[in-house]
Amino acid sequence: MIRESPEATALSPVQRLKLIQRHALCTYKDDDLVPDERFQDALDILKEGDLDSAKPSQETLGQAGAIYKEQWRLSGQRRDLERSLSYYRRGAEVILEGDYGYTRINAAFVLDLLAKQEERDSPSTAQARRQQATLLRNEIATELPGIAALPENSWLKEQWWYGATMVEALFGLKRYSEARLWLREAIALDPRAWRLEATTRQLAMLAFAQDVNTSEDTEPWQTLAMLVGDSSEALRAIAAGKVGLALSGGGFRASLFHIGVLARLAELDVLRHVEVLSCVSGGSIIGAHYYLEVRRLLQEKRDHEITREDYIEIVKRLERDFLAGVQKNLRGRLFAGWLANWKSLLVPGYTRTKYLGEMLERYVYSRVEDGEKGERWLNSLQIRPKDAAQDFNPKLDNWRRAAKAPILLLNATTLNTGHVWQFSVNWMGEPPQSAISSVDSNELLRRMYYSEAPVEHRQVRLGLAVAASACVPGLFDPIEFDGLFPLRTLRLVDGGVHDNQGISGLLEQEGSVVLVSDASGQMNSDRKPNGNILKVLKRSNSILMARVRETEFLELDTLRRSSALRGLMFLHLKKDLDILRVDWVNCQHPYEVPANPSKTAETPRSPPTACRKRFRHCWRACAPIWIRFQMPRPIP
Repeated sequence: MIRESPEATALSPVQRLKLIQRHALCTYKDDDLVPDERFQDALDILKEGDLDSAKPSQETLGQAGAIYKEQWRLSGQRRDLERSLSYYRRGAEVILEGDYGYTRINAAFVLDLLAKQEERDSPSTAQARRQQATLLRNEIATELPGIAALPENSWLKEQWWYGATMVEALFGLKRYSEARLWLREAIALDPRAWRLEATTRQLAMLAFAQDVNTSEDTEPWQTLAMLVGDSSEALRAIAAGKVGLALSGGGFRASLFHIGVLARLAELDVLRHVEVLSCVSGGSIIGAHYYLEVRRLLQEKRDHEITREDYIEIVKRLERDFLAGVQKNLRGRLFAGWLANWKSLLVPGYTRTKYLGEMLERYVYSRVEDGEKGERWLNSLQIRPKDAAQDFNPKLDNWRRAAKAPILLLNATTLNTGHVWQFSVNWMGEPPQSAISSVDSNELLRRMYYSEAPVEHRQVRLGLAVAASACVPGLFDPIEFDGLFPLRTLRLVDGGVHDNQGISGLLEQEGSVVLVSDASGQMNSDRKPNGNILKVLKRSNSILMARVRETEFLELDTLRRSSALRGLMFLHLKKDLDILRVDWVNCQHPYEVPANPSKTAETPRSPPTACRKRFRHCWRACAPIWIRFQMPRPIP
């Protein structure tokens, strides 16, 4: 490390402080590090500098504020946002020329975020915060141009962040015409694409926090549109937030259910905005199929040529081809096929799980008319849109597109560590967010690009990855990777063991609008639970999985209420069913049941329940027609 090199000892105190600040910046922005560790490590590094001193530098205070703001984005905890504000405010107490408005503009931004959360419960507090934000922005808008006009500060006018700070201050003050004048000058500096994206997303988030109308032809829209140039269609997605779609596990039932959800999302023209597709088990089976169809579309048509009808046609083909593949009796071939059983005896390492992956490629994925023949390898399935550069990267280059190139995540569970294991088209491994050092000290099997893996593992078949995500423990053999990590044999099972909804992948990829299609089998009430020891174990496992599911939903709801998420849809098989309240024997004050309930309450073990009727109808009709008319609009 540079800080430990002999040359570092000869640096002046000011130079050493700058080196420490640079080290902290690289640490908290490193996505390959475990979140709670990298944030704490970055703060510890700043404490080695001047964070704990009586008068920390504005740069140190600004970085501490940024660390807590980033931590809030992942945790949704209000206290992190309050800590972020405290550091930004301390930096804003120093003269404006010290950091040219950096801590002030960010303090104003955080004040608006907090005001957004407080509007309902404490309107007076929210109003006070907005007034404080206005004062800070007015100070920047009034004094910063004069500072830049000084001869010794002439270099400021050549810096993108100077213009961006002025634009954000004026945008937050709703002085949009002035903001556009500054924006023209800043854009003339030809900034890098990532700077434009960061500024666009920041302004869009600010508009959301201030409840500003960003519909077309409004002044805020016109201001934001300057940042995206000809890609004004993409501005709608930026204004709404980064959309992630999770397709849960639940076997073939889940696959069929998800087709219906995709159909409704296509009709609402939401699918073109999906940037992350996180799939588990049965969701992986249909999610991989959908990804191949979207890949074909984006490589055949230019962005401006793609319409809502293209996605509707994709789902129609998906329904047709998936049903045709299922009608090949995959289950019968899997469990009663003599060829697979014979091969499993003769070929070392060949299992029924691998045979499942092969059948999915042969009978389902091969129906996608994308010119690919034979085996499909994950590392060759990157999406390169027709009108994009050869080095197109969805995470970096999606923001200007109207029709997004989704990042595919196929989630499995690692038996070695208990963490989630993800296959994408570029890498595989356990994401850093899998390990939470405060409660988990298990190893983290680091994710790697396929080109970095040992030679024998640089290619992974799509069908194998899907099978790993869908191999139910006890029914299928784990997928094994030997020699991928030293002295370890990696074994993967169904992703539903760790996260049956696939939510963690969306949060890890910074989704701000989360859509969850949850087709997992849900536990019903039981009037007389079986006392048999095996039945008790099975029932207990169902309770455990239900609790995990509830916890994940509560986490999403917390993020939504804290404004860390800007939109949430959680659709499941019991959506909007009333809870049946059971009074005790000889109850003197029975619960009053409405004479005409608007929803059907489920009666425990009284066949057929409303939920079972719904499920059977969904199964027989393959879900699409039914769900199209039942699913609520996901993005308010």
